[in-house]
Amino acid sequence: MTRGLFDAFKTGRRSLTGLFVAILSVGLVSCESRISSHGHAIDAAELNQIIPGETRLVDLQVVLGRPSFEGAFESGKIYYISEVMVEPPGGRKRASTRTLIVISLDGEDIVTAIEVRDETSGQTIAYLDERSPTPGDTFGVTEQLFSTLRRKAK
Repeated sequence: MTRGLFDAFKTGRRSLTGLFVAILSVGLVSCESRISSHGHAIDAAELNQIIPGETRLVDLQVVLGRPSFEGAFESGKIYYISEVMVEPPGGRKRASTRTLIVISLDGEDIVTAIEVRDETSGQTIAYLDERSPTPGDTFGVTEQLFSTLRRKAK
């Protein structure tokens, strides 16, 4: 009759089973999606404090904080953006929800309009997941070494 390795030792079999269960549970726990939020998370109560025609820029910044960015060419608009990113196990990070709040200001920094853009508004917010190409981004090792030789000393 042939015996297995752990037939003579009952505690060895229990230890091996316990070790297997521990490794399996650690593996299953690590298979959870990671959720992270970025930007200004603005809720409806904060937006209700802003009254078009009455709220000034200073008061707006007290309630919502500094804007994410301002409109170009003195457009009189400021933007607050927030998004929730989900990273599934073994997958790529993607945006789950994205909200853009556009606040228009007049010449005296008084709020004239508030617009909320998200998935339900019917307007798509373009998001580029890739990096912007920059010079030197795609150089190989030899190109990086010899690129300094091409530069002229001043």
